[in-house]
Amino acid sequence: MKILLIIFGIISFVLGAIGIILPILPTTPFLLLSAFLFSKSSDRFHQYLIQTKLYQKYINEMVIERKTTRKKRNQSLFTLTLVFFIAILITPVRIGKICLLIMMSIHHFIMLKKVEIVNE
Repeated sequence: MKILLIIFGIISFVLGAIGIILPILPTTPFLLLSAFLFSKSSDRFHQYLIQTKLYQKYINEMVIERKTTRKKRNQSLFTLTLVFFIAILITPVRIGKICLLIMMSIHHFIMLKKVEIVNE
């Protein structure tokens, strides 16, 4: 199980790094996912991740200080809405769809009401 978490964490981290170059692919959600996956797989990987420049630039202020720029917030919301929408479409169970909608709503509430917008 730890091997799968590490593999998915690396894939998520690479997608986040690519997102710096490609404006279509947002960085923040992928780096958040990789931080979560690495922290569950290995303390060593987690410590490495939180010391990287990418984490410090894109994630640290949102997680610790609850601050981000409008652009980063909007990219994050777009990506997560898209991911939730795809998950809702492919989930065959109605209660699963409802749970996904609730989780998406909570995430949007937190991002829109609890995370402060700072100037770039």
